[in-house]
Amino acid sequence: MIRKTVARAAWGMLLGACTPIGLWIYEDPVVTVSRVTLELSHPRAALGSPVVVALALHNRNDFPLSTTRMEVSLRLDGVPIGRLERDSTMAVATDGVSTVALPLKLEKQATTSRLQALDTGSHQFLVSGRATFETPIGTRKVQFAEEGEMIFGRRRGE
Repeated sequence: MIRKTVARAAWGMLLGACTPIGLWIYEDPVVTVSRVTLELSHPRAALGSPVVVALALHNRNDFPLSTTRMEVSLRLDGVPIGRLERDSTMAVATDGVSTVALPLKLEKQATTSRLQALDTGSHQFLVSGRATFETPIGTRKVQFAEEGEMIFGRRRGE
């Protein structure tokens, strides 16, 4: 009788204390837009893309994750500006936020004159995509989309 009680108590403590066996919960990371930049006059713009989208990857789990693929597209004022499809591994902080800056490949509609027109003032943006994460429960694909208004450079008239 005492053996059974001790065994049950030990089993209960094991289940309660050991997350993977009993109460383990996984949450997909949340992907949000940290910033969008147009660096038309920056020397780096001549070497790569002048359009950079920075994403904040919020891992709410108490274990590390990593990305295996990033897919991102950007529209400004309804016009396709750039996209990225890249297989790459990046560690995502445990129970925290990691930020990744992604230079986008320009779309054909992103002409020099259009980018210069977008470089100042307030513009509507839409960033959407998919991030693929490697997790303890396998590969997870997380869709994201965020839209809003963003001010680039100085406001007209200042």
